[in-house]
Formats: sequence, structure tokens, C-alpha cells
Amino acid sequence: MKLRNLVPCLAASILLAACGADDDSSSQEQVGPFDPSDPIYLVKSTAWVTDAGISLHFLTNTLDEYTVFDPDTALAIPEYTGIAIPEGDNPDNAFYAGMKTSSVYRRYVVSDTGVVSLDDELDFSGVTGTIGRNLLRATQFMSPTKAYALDFAGLQIIAFNPTDMTLIDTDTSTAAIDTISLASLEEAALPGTWSVFPTTDGNRFVATIGFYAEDGSDPGVTKLVIVDSSNNSVATDSVDNCSAVTGAAKDAAGNMYFASYDEAALAHEQGRGAYAPCIIRVLAGSNEFDDSYLMNMQNLTNNGRMAMGAVTGNGDIGYNLIMSDTGQAMVTDGTLAKHLRIPVWEFHSFDLTDSNATATKVEGVVSTKGAEGIPGGTISRILNGSFNHHELGDITWMAQIDVEEISSIYNATDPATWSLITNKIPGQIEFVGRLR
Repeated sequence: MKLRNLVPCLAASILLAACGADDDSSSQEQVGPFDPSDPIYLVKSTAWVTDAGISLHFLTNTLDEYTVFDPDTALAIPEYTGIAIPEGDNPDNAFYAGMKTSSVYRRYVVSDTGVVSLDDELDFSGVTGTIGRNLLRATQFMSPTKAYALDFAGLQIIAFNPTDMTLIDTDTSTAAIDTISLASLEEAALPGTWSVFPTTDGNRFVATIGFYAEDGSDPGVTKLVIVDSSNNSVATDSVDNCSAVTGAAKDAAGNMYFASYDEAALAHEQGRGAYAPCIIRVLAGSNEFDDSYLMNMQNLTNNGRMAMGAVTGNGDIGYNLIMSDTGQAMVTDGTLAKHLRIPVWEFHSFDLTDSNATATKVEGVVSTKGAEGIPGGTISRILNGSFNHHELGDITWMAQIDVEEISSIYNATDPATWSLITNKIPGQIEFVGRLR
């Protein structure tokens, strides 16, 4: 399903904003101006008015039901970019876009009055062939002067300064700019399809590398990579009972949980995968997987429905998606994962710390007008985060995507019932965060 139902003049305005930029890098009309005391939120979505997509980066000093997201004043980039805001200290109100057509990161900064400008670029092509969008998804910002990007295709971790946008030499004993080697992880038998999901544990970069069999099933293998940012030292581990994992959820103690995704759940349901959809854990401060913890996500319900993913709620609560009864009845031996990327998945909460937990369906989720599937359902994608909302205080947020024309953001602080923040974001949302 592509974004073909937008009013034609809106689609035209997006294309004009994106393609009229000098040097094809960006365009931004004045938003505001904001008062220097205003908060500044960044919301990123993709308008699928072209096959390549138009990435829309909205700046706003409000985030509620009355907020207007105007594509004419968005930073529009005519390709499907990745997006990131550094956690913690971010004095320049900086955010980063990873390109899909090159190995470039762009650093944008936002002034006190809300004017966005392209500050610098870093091209990784000299050290990796990975595209910027994918590499940015495998990046964590440790401080204003150090970040790590895990490049599994190159069996390396690339260190760089995200303020100066320069590479960091991790071994000054040689003339070349060195990266951190992951050659010890190489195994001839590993599947060729994999994904990297990093997080942080204090000053440590923590990432899992999950693998997918050719049929999408879970082959069981997950690699763990931990880098101490104070000295670039590396620790690694692996498990052989859970893979195809996604980004980390954290409990109140900072322990990290990694859960398998929809294709692994479907393969197991169809009898193709030996491993049930699962969650594995890394304890805060540890250099290895916690062998005492393994969750079979099908046990979250009393009828073994397909389940996938895990993201952070409040305290020890995590959120995931579980197939609705209606959706579960759709699954046959010929079903493909893409067939289930319609709104038949429901948000649930559960206790991350209990590997035998059961899940509770989240109330308050309402479908966008015109959405297919079940009321309150979403497609098989979980997007969330947390920040201090200028009216609601410290919140956990969750995105709902049940159409590609418009997206919704919920206040997910209460695990029993979520409340709608806004349902007016044009396109398919990817990110929302607070810059200031």
C-alpha cells in the first residue's frame, strides 16, 4: 500500500519542496519563529508519493491534537532516510539523517528560533559499503564527541565524532584510520541475512546481531557485541536458542531484552521454524547473555497467538505486538509475512522480568479513518521512545501505523490505557523526539 490517495496538490507541494533544494540536500521554509523558551520536537515520516519516498522532517513547538504538520514547511529529502537524535547532551539541537542512496550521514542543527540548517556531512564510503540509512540504524551516540556504528558486513565497528563529523582512529599505532575489528565473530555457517540493533548501558555500546534463515525462520544464533567507550575494548558472546531479534527494551534496573520479529513468529506458526518467537536478556553491566532467561512469546496469551518485538514501557513493563484472533485465523501454510503487514496486530503490555509472564491488551487505541483490518490494530511495526513532554511531563510514547497516509502518536505511560497525543502526522511515521 503506497501513499497514492493524498490530495494531488499536497503531493505536488511535497515534491516541489524536496526537489527544489540547492545541491539536492534539503529544503526548509521558516517554521515559527519559535521563542527560545519553546520546546522543539522533531517528527519524521515518509510520504510514499514516489517509489523512493520523500522523507519529511517536521519541527514543531507543540505536540498535541492541534499541532499542524505542514509538508510545505518540512525539511524534505527526496529519499528514504534514517533518523536519529543523540540521547543526553545535545547542545546544538542536532539530528542526523542517514542516506539511502549513499554511505553519507548528514548532521542538521536547529537554532533557538527553530531554523534548521545542514551543518556537516560524513561519508563512510572509505571504510564501508553499507548505505547511510542502514548504518545509522546500527549507531549509538555515546557523547557529543564519540559515536559507534556497527558494520557487520565489514566485521567492524566504526568510531566517529558526531559533532566534528570526523572518523576516530581507534589504533594510533598505525598510519591509517583504524576501526574496531569484529573478525572473531566470523563463521562460515552463519546465514547471510542479519540485522543489528544497538542500545547503551551507561558508557557502553551494546548491540545484538540477529540472523534470519532463507525462509525467514529463526536459526537460533544471536551475537552480542559490547564496547567500552572509555577505552574501545570489546567483549562478545552468543546464544544458540533465539535469533531474528530486534531493538532492546529495558526494565527498571537497566537490563536489556531483545525479542524476535514477525517473520520468525510466522515461520514457527507454519511449522518451518524450530524456535518459537522469543526474548533473550543481557543484564546491565554484564558482558554476556543471561542464560537463566528465555521467554517463549507465544505463552503471553492463553491460545498461543503469534507475538513479536519488545520495547520499553515504564518500570519493568514492556510492550509488544500480538496477533489478534481475527488475524490469527487468516494464517495458512501459504501466508507470507507481508500478507500480515495490515492492521491485525494489537498492542499488549507484560512484565519484562518474568519469563513466564502473560500479556494484557492495551486499551484506548483507535484506528485511523479508512484503515483496513481490526479496530485499533496496527501493522507489524513497533516504534516508541520517551521524552519530557511540555504538558504531560516524562512520558513513554508509541506510534500507530494502520495506514500509510497518516500516523498517530499515543501517550503510552499507562500500560492499561493509552491516550492519543496526535493523529495528524502526514505519511508513515518513523520517529518523534524532543530536541530542546
